[in-house]
Amino acid sequence: MRDCDVRLFLRTETVRSSKGMDKRQRQAREGPANTVTMKKNENSAVYETVESITPTFVKAMVKRVFRKIVRRYHRWRYIEKARFVEFGYRFRFDRSEPYRAIVGERSIAEDFNVWNADLGDITVGKKCWFGLNNVVMGPIEIGDELSTGPYVKILGPRHPVPTQATKQRQKTTIGNNVWISTGSIVLFGVEIGDNAVISAGSVVQKDVPAGAFVGGNPARNLSGLVRKSWESTDTKQHNKTGNGK
Repeated sequence: MRDCDVRLFLRTETVRSSKGMDKRQRQAREGPANTVTMKKNENSAVYETVESITPTFVKAMVKRVFRKIVRRYHRWRYIEKARFVEFGYRFRFDRSEPYRAIVGERSIAEDFNVWNADLGDITVGKKCWFGLNNVVMGPIEIGDELSTGPYVKILGPRHPVPTQATKQRQKTTIGNNVWISTGSIVLFGVEIGDNAVISAGSVVQKDVPAGAFVGGNPARNLSGLVRKSWESTDTKQHNKTGNGK
């Protein structure tokens, strides 16, 4: 074999060995990533196979059972109840970490209530009464002896609002001995004073002073009008009684 042939042969073998080393090093570096990718592909293939052969009603039933289990666990684990607290049929409680609900003694939520603590804590005082089909969203702080009618909705911050556009409070606050009548809606950030009365079907988007009577959409303070109406009614009854005598 001539010298040129020997040099060419050695050069070829050197290139092949270096390429083999580069390939082995590259495989060693990419080994874990390739393994993870292969496992993901296998898992996705298995999931797609199971998804394709599973009937729709079975998947719906599994999801429903899973949600019920999660909600029951949340209700047991993340609602701090005092004595004699009652939740009606199909009471539903949803939450996100780290929020929870705190309920004072002798408070009652009737059937089909939905409480949502995804965005803040729900704090309820003593001897409160929530009517049928109420919706309560945190963050909210409720005083003692609240009474609500059916289909009342106390909403939370469901839509993002620019901080420069409004001075929005961090939570909704409802005082003691407040009445909220049937079908009323209380928007987030409102503060309702003690002994206030919300008329049926009202949409409360502003603060309500203590002892006020509000109603309408949007809710307005009707205390003066109601007081005049009551006074005129009392005057008529008094005059009728006097004429009868």
